[in-house]
Amino acid sequence: MYDTIVVPTDGSEAAGEAANHGMRQAAAHDARLVFLAVVEMSGTAAPEVRDGEAVEDQRATRRSEVESLVAEANSAGIDAEGVVETGTPSRVILEQASAHSADLIIMATSARSGVGRFLYGSVTEQIIREGNTPVLAIQR
Repeated sequence: MYDTIVVPTDGSEAAGEAANHGMRQAAAHDARLVFLAVVEMSGTAAPEVRDGEAVEDQRATRRSEVESLVAEANSAGIDAEGVVETGTPSRVILEQASAHSADLIIMATSARSGVGRFLYGSVTEQIIREGNTPVLAIQR
């Protein structure tokens, strides 16, 4: 049913739960997993900010998180790879899902409600609304 599953991660506990669910689904369907971490970067940031040491530190942290997930999946016999990109999370997730011909995106949602959801929206909600790939949202 699924050949490729993309699992975005931000290193949070909720994202870890989504990653675990992704590994279970990949094992059940003999699917390939793509763990994706996005270093959030505003499109209006100056180039010196985008290329700064703080961004490189974040990229290194995200790379370490993704490599850990890939190693865990590989040790369970699951074909997995890790990707770290910089940009707007919803845009990067949709681009990577398309680039990897994903059949499913599994991601955490913080279940924000009320004013917080109105003001900030939800990356998961944006992916569901704007994307063409089915999304399994793991609510925490």
